[in-house]
Amino acid sequence: MARERFYPMMRMFDPEDMFDSLTRGITAPFFEEHFPGFGAKTDLYRKDGKIFAEAELPGIDPNDVELHVYSDRLTLSAEKKSETKEGGDGKSYFRSERRYGKIERVISFPVEADPESAKAAFKNGVLTVEVAEKSQDKAHKKVAITSEA
Repeated sequence: MARERFYPMMRMFDPEDMFDSLTRGITAPFFEEHFPGFGAKTDLYRKDGKIFAEAELPGIDPNDVELHVYSDRLTLSAEKKSETKEGGDGKSYFRSERRYGKIERVISFPVEADPESAKAAFKNGVLTVEVAEKSQDKAHKKVAITSEA
């Protein structure tokens, strides 16, 4: 009997229960609206004078991805289409966490890049973009100063 009285208090400190109560009612569209790019986790790194961006796009057809590369950034937009048919799919869901819809990202480069060198490949749900860094001209010229007398 004593345990039943303290049960609500015990549940209050259960980490799993606390997380469920905090996130109840918050859905993926909420995260995408308030935290842009929630749907496409990306890594950005430099290797051998090139910039690489890798974006996870699980379940997205590469034909539904649009990619633009600029000297200072890349923009990525994609759409994951719902697999349900019109009129419903006849399933009674207990939980639906998979997200369908549009994903948009703008990823800034830490250095200037050469958009003409951009290459992209899609494998196992990961889009890899490779762009060469713009070479900085290190050459210089010593200029003689003349004085007019």
